[in-house]
Amino acid sequence: MGSARKDEHNCLAHSAEKARLLDRISTLEKENKALENLRGSLTSENELLKGRVSEQEETISKMQEKMSLDESVLENLRGVVERDAAKVVNLQTEVRQLKADVERKNVKISELEKEVEEDRVMWESASQDILNKSAAIREEYRKALASFGAEPSPFPEDSEGGASGPLDWLLGEFEDLGRILASVSDNTAVMTCESVMAVLAREGCRELETIGVRDYAFPDYAELEEEITKVQPVKKAFLHKFWKLSGRQVVQEAARWRLEEVCFSFYILPSLGEQT
Repeated sequence: MGSARKDEHNCLAHSAEKARLLDRISTLEKENKALENLRGSLTSENELLKGRVSEQEETISKMQEKMSLDESVLENLRGVVERDAAKVVNLQTEVRQLKADVERKNVKISELEKEVEEDRVMWESASQDILNKSAAIREEYRKALASFGAEPSPFPEDSEGGASGPLDWLLGEFEDLGRILASVSDNTAVMTCESVMAVLAREGCRELETIGVRDYAFPDYAELEEEITKVQPVKKAFLHKFWKLSGRQVVQEAARWRLEEVCFSFYILPSLGEQT
């Protein structure tokens, strides 16, 4: 009985333990199934997370590339800004220099304008002096030419050239003065020769007829060197006693007479042309 009870007690204990184990196994199976379901869910979530991570990594890579490009652009912009800043500094320096140059040039222009005004006043004064003295010069020149049997060309009274008008007129007169002096010299030589020949004829020089022959050949001036030396006293006596006293006056009178004759012809010819 004791043994049967003990076996029964042991059997009950084994049954209770078996029931507990079965219950534990059922619980474990449920937990295992729940874990498997959780594993599937975690796997799905893990795949989803991997996809999101890939997308984010791709996005991060693109963003890094964009950031690299942006950094390059920013670096270029930084260089451009630095160069522009240097240019601005240089331009500001040039502007200051230009302003200083403009100020100096304005001062120089003011000085030049003042000098121009002074030169203009001086030129007007000088021009007026030239115009005032030109009348006296023309009168003295006319008197000098009258003694040679000539007269000056008409003076432009209303010349637009100002002071240059009298100077241009005087330059033109000097161009004709050589011709007048050559003509005067020829006339003087001719009349001097006439006077000398007349003196010799008055003294009975018979060689004058020989010299006056058509085929007479006059010697060169160089061939007369000895004779010129001999006649020096006669020349001096002729100049002092005849030429300075009367001969020069005769030449001037002849020139004046020729001038009057030319002027008379100049005035009478137009009137004759109008009458015809």
